[in-house]
Parts: sequence; structure tokens; C-alpha cells
Amino acid sequence: MPYLISLCFFVFLLNVAAADDFSDITANRTKPDPVVQLTVIEREWLSNHKRIRIAFDGSVPPYSFVNDSGQLEGIAIEVMNTLSKRLGVKFETYPNTNWDKLYEAATTHKVDVVATMVNRPDRRQWFKFTQPYLRKSLVIISKRDNVTIKNQTDLAKKRVAMVKGYQFADRVTKELPSVTPYFVGSMLDGLKAVSTEKADAAITFMATASYLQTKYLLTDLKIAAFYDLNSANESINESIAVRNDWPILADILQKALVTLSEEEMQNIHAKWVPSIKPSIDYELIWKIVAAFISVLVLLLLWIARVRRQNKKIKLSKTEVQTTNNILLSLKDDLEHLVLKRTAELHSSEHKFRSLVENLRNEYIFYQRDCEGIFTYISPSITNILGYTVDEFMTHSHEYLTDNPINLKIDELIKPCNQDIHNSPYQLEIYDAQKSIHWLEVTDTPVYDEYGNCIGVDGIVHDITLRKQADDRLIWLSYYDELTGLANRRLFADQLQHVINMAHRTNKSVSLFYLDLDRFKFVNDTMGHAVGDEVLKETARRISSTLRDSDIAARLGGDEFALLLPETDATGATPVAEKILKKLREPYIFDDLEFTLGGSIGIAVYPHNTSNSETLVHFADTAMYHAKQGKHGISFYNESMQQKKAIG
Repeated sequence: MPYLISLCFFVFLLNVAAADDFSDITANRTKPDPVVQLTVIEREWLSNHKRIRIAFDGSVPPYSFVNDSGQLEGIAIEVMNTLSKRLGVKFETYPNTNWDKLYEAATTHKVDVVATMVNRPDRRQWFKFTQPYLRKSLVIISKRDNVTIKNQTDLAKKRVAMVKGYQFADRVTKELPSVTPYFVGSMLDGLKAVSTEKADAAITFMATASYLQTKYLLTDLKIAAFYDLNSANESINESIAVRNDWPILADILQKALVTLSEEEMQNIHAKWVPSIKPSIDYELIWKIVAAFISVLVLLLLWIARVRRQNKKIKLSKTEVQTTNNILLSLKDDLEHLVLKRTAELHSSEHKFRSLVENLRNEYIFYQRDCEGIFTYISPSITNILGYTVDEFMTHSHEYLTDNPINLKIDELIKPCNQDIHNSPYQLEIYDAQKSIHWLEVTDTPVYDEYGNCIGVDGIVHDITLRKQADDRLIWLSYYDELTGLANRRLFADQLQHVINMAHRTNKSVSLFYLDLDRFKFVNDTMGHAVGDEVLKETARRISSTLRDSDIAARLGGDEFALLLPETDATGATPVAEKILKKLREPYIFDDLEFTLGGSIGIAVYPHNTSNSETLVHFADTAMYHAKQGKHGISFYNESMQQKKAIG
């Protein structure tokens, strides 16, 4: 009867779990698109405005961002495409996705609509806003093994990564004054700071964190807690912004937004952000079942004990005789059993050695005595390095490269003298074909029955492919994969280093900000493949004009930055003219021939500023002035300074 009760209880719990799962299953139904209810005046306005220019911020995945192919995608893009379809209008996408530049274009009515913008008082003089349609949740990201951060208050006295310039960063520092801010340039940099333990935690948008973790394989991170769950705080929620002299368009877009159902918005979000569904706590169910069964077992044991106490246990003569016969039989068979067990152990040892030798493409096994002399090396040495066992035992030191990492090898191969366990270490070695291999070595001391070290058992793992992959990743983190020039990160480090040197030597530094002319036309009409070739050829032309001490970087798209140490404005002018002359030479790819050109803005340290970030900003401003006025080259001066809003 107790077993039946236990079984029924267990079945009941499984039925509850199954019912919860079944409730999540719904049928997909196709529904017609809702109709946007517009007035006659609104419809007439749309018919008279066929060209509506829209801009998207390309730096906030998964809401709106430029993918690896250079195309805009994300939640906001899909929402605006849906509104375009329902209103029967076609939006013309503004080509520049840089926030500062698209914001400036919108304030001067070069852009009619900005798809995502926070409604702030200082922006209402330029824009009319819809109701927020992207509600973001701020989350706290920590290492997966960090159990000290579970809510906002746990961030006290912690180093927290936040994007510099984002408004919620100011809010966090006010709400939690004991937090030590660790400012980064992007939300991806914030996650990487936590992953590399430069920060204890990061605060970012939940959807952005989920997207970046998936794309960049940041599996060691987790969402530790919500900082703001679907906040009603207008400082992080996004609306559609419309130029202030078109309030009717803001009303039209608001009416279109209302037709987007909750289900449609959820489907769009689900495409970019993995949905988080409450899961059944099977662990809790099993704990309850285990507790119930434990109580049941204790009850049965108690009943059995009571029954045993009520009985008198008697050993019969037959049972005693049977036991004695079994003992005699076991004694006679003992020697046979020992021999059989010994044979089984020998067989197991043979199987183990076979398994070890089958790992010949990646692992080498060896034994050394306390003097560091090899007593055994597995034949897999030939598969991996090409040497015979005898060759490697005799000449192993001659095969080491001159890499400094090999200098400590003599200390590491004699652990017996110090009776210590070495941590795994690496060495670099030539194989029989003079190719370089990276090996990871793990030593384990072997002791006799008296506790004396008698040698070392070792395992060598060929990690050459892994090291090559690591080196490739490091290169990609500092250099542009397409052109081979320094990327934005390396350029920022080099810029600060050059400025520090210039400060000590009292020298000038010139910074060029270069943008290609007509590149968008080439990209749009001839394709991205031709556009990529143009960028690579441009990088070669730029590099050919520079000194070895100069630094060239690709900042993104068709924008480049050049750093000329020990160069003032006088020395910078002929270099800039030479670069522009190179860029005006014809580009020839197969049957295509065309010319481009460029615009260069120049800022000089310390004449214009002594701050590295400001120097880049001034050069960018000068480049913009050169492009607008078709000057080719412009040096920065204070008259060019324009106030830009921070997105």
C-alpha cells in the first residue's frame, strides 16, 4: 500500500509538469494586417510627400545595427518596414548610421525621421515624438561563477563597466555613489571587461547583452539581476522622432504603431532575442519525491525492525553446515580467483596502453628519471614531430627554438630534486621538417613505497592549431581584416602613446582624418566586392606615401586616420597633397575604370589640443568642413566648432 501511494504521488507531479508544458503550445494562425485609420488630411499629406528620409543608429544591436555585410538590420528596422507597408509609403534610408552625424542631419532637416531616439526635453525643440515602442530592460551582467551579485545593492564598492556618454551611466552613479565606474566605448567592450575580470559587473540592455553573448561566444557571463525591468523611465526607452515642422507625420506614425499588436512585437523581438520562458523546477519536484520516498523507506525499516524484534531468529544445523561448505569451497577456489584476477589486470593494462597509443596524432606520453633522462617515449612522437623515439631521446634539446619561453626548461624537468608538482607549461620546438610546433607539457611525479620520488610521468599535447587560432584572434582585435591597417582600438592606443612621447620631447603631432569621395556610389552601383577592392587599394596607396614611423588606421567604412609623429602643420601639408594626388589616380578592376578622390581634415598637437580624443574630434570636424566646401584639405580652427548632441 505505501508503494502505491508513492507511485500515485509521483505520477501526480509529472502530470502537473506536463500540463504546464502543454499550456505553452498554441496554433499559428494567419491574420490579415490591420488597417491604419487615417484622416482625409493625413492621407492627402502622405500622397504629397513621396520622399520621407529615415535614419537608423547603427551601433545598438539588436535594435538597429550594421551587420558584418554592411547592411542595416534589427528590431527597429523590421518595425519601420512593417509601418511602411501598412501606410503604403516607402522610406528612403539615410546612408550614415553614425549617431552624431545623423542627429546633426536631422536637426537641419536633411533627415525627416529618426527611427530610435529617447524623448528628452532638450530634443523637443527639434523633434516631435511618438509614444515609446522599444522598452528596454537594464540588466546587471557578471561572471557565471560570481555569486556575490544578486541585486542592485550588491554593486556597492564594485567596479562596474558602463558605456561612456550613455545617460543611464549618470543615473547609476547617482543612485549608487559607492560604485567605481569603469567607462568603456561600447556595450561589447563592457561585456569583455567583465569576461577578462577588468570589471566586477557591467550594466547594459538585456536584449543587447543576449545578442552580443551569442554572437561573440561570451559563455562565461550571465544575467545576475535586473537593474530596471521594462523600465518606464524615459531615459532608456526609444520613440520615433520626426522633424518638428512635420507634426502630422508624427501623428500618422503613432497611429501606425498602435496597429502593431503585442503578438507582432513579441514575434519581432523573438527573432533577435532568445525568449526567456519560465521553466518547470524539476529539481524541486525530485527533491519532494526523494523526501517522500525517504520518509516511506524509514517507515518500512521501522516496521521491519518491529517485526524482527517480535521473532526469534534461530540458526538450524542445516544452515550452519551449508555455510561451512560454502567457506570451504571459497578457500579451495581462492588461488584460482587470484590467478584469474591477475590475468584480467594484465589484459586491462594492455587495453590501456593500446588506447594511449591510439592518441598518436595529438598526445605524446613519456617517462623520465630524477636526472631528467627519458626512460620511455610513446611512438606517437613520430606522428606528431617526425622524429624516431631514439632521435628524440638523444637530441631533444637541439630541437628547441630560441623562443625565451624555452629558457626555463632545465628547471622544469627536474621536479624530483625539489619534490614539487609543476603546473602545465608550454614550449616551442621544431619538427623534423623544421616547422614550429607548440607543445603543452603536464608532469606528474612518481613515488616509491617509501615516498621517494623516482621519476616523472608526462603527457605532451600538441596545441599548435590552438595557438595559431589564438594568435589570429589577437591580430583581428588590433587590425582591420580587410585592409590590414590598424583598427580603431589599436589606433587609439598608438595615438595616446605618440602624444605621450611628443609631450616628453616637445614635438608636434599631426592627425589626418580622411574620407573617400564617391565611395557610396561605387558600393551601390558596382557592388560590395568592388567596394572592398577599392578600400584595399586605398590602404596600399596611403601606406606607400607614409614614413615607417607614421601610423595608418581604418576607422570603419571609407574613413581612415593617419598619425604623423614629429610633424607640424607645415610638414603635414605636402603629405596630405601627395595622398590626395594618389587617390585621384584611376582605380582599375577588370573592365572597370573610375576615379574617386578624398577629403582630409587635419588637427595638430599641441597647437589645437593636448587631448587625444579631442584631437580626433577636431580632425573629423575639419574633414567635414573640407568635404562640405570641396576644399580637399582643411586644417582645424575654432570657427569650425559646432555643438553636437550626444545620443
